[in-house]
Amino acid sequence: MVSALAGVMTSVIAKLTALLGEEYAKLKGVHREVEFMKDELSSMNALLQRLAEVDRDLDVQTKEWRDQVREMSYDIEDCIDDFMKSLGQTDSAKAAGLAQSVVQQLKALRARHQISSQIQGLKARVEDASKRRMRYKLDERTFEPSISRAIDPRLPSLYAEPDGLVGIDKPRSELIECLMEGMGASVQQQKVISIVGPGGLGKTTLANEVFRKLEGQFQCRAFVSLSQQPDVSKILRNILSQVCQQELPSTDIQDEGKLIDTIREVLKNKST
Repeated sequence: MVSALAGVMTSVIAKLTALLGEEYAKLKGVHREVEFMKDELSSMNALLQRLAEVDRDLDVQTKEWRDQVREMSYDIEDCIDDFMKSLGQTDSAKAAGLAQSVVQQLKALRARHQISSQIQGLKARVEDASKRRMRYKLDERTFEPSISRAIDPRLPSLYAEPDGLVGIDKPRSELIECLMEGMGASVQQQKVISIVGPGGLGKTTLANEVFRKLEGQFQCRAFVSLSQQPDVSKILRNILSQVCQQELPSTDIQDEGKLIDTIREVLKNKST
């Protein structure tokens, strides 16, 4: 909806720009109004293009403003077309006979007077739309994050109560056995175990339960859940906070390389 409206606005702005060209430089009474509408509509069009990116999340007030701008754009385009048509009638009247020329010019002048009044009215509507845009703070709303954000489906799994989990004992025991195998050896190797399966099977819950069972056997440990678009710096800070067993001030290390070096330093000579 918003994207299509932006296309209409582009067409209207192009026609208003044409009216400001040399061909219509001698027009009286409407030049200032046309220039005002072009500038205001250009600004509105920029906002409409941003709204197109969040069209589904628009609130009722923003949608109402958008719809009113759409109707106003159609009316402005019709008015411009009629205005240009009346100018064409004036030119043809000059080439006609004297009597016919006078009649046609009078009709054209009457039409142009009516259209000039329409342009004045349209200018007032554009001005009103601009004021409501400022009053509703539509530009600020465009960049505000949506209140009803999608919740990470893994989040409830991280806080599930063990007593309420059914059928988790066997796979949990198998994973713990795999992870603890060879723990008594003089040289221990890092292990990576993948839990694979469709969404909703409880993979995150299972991994968290294994972590809960084993975390007491290690000096340093961390459990981190990743999204599809992870914030690497935030993840590293989360890991560092857990292995240090203290909350890190938000103003502390931000550079990813320094965070990695700090984690490595903390983990030296630790049973990880």
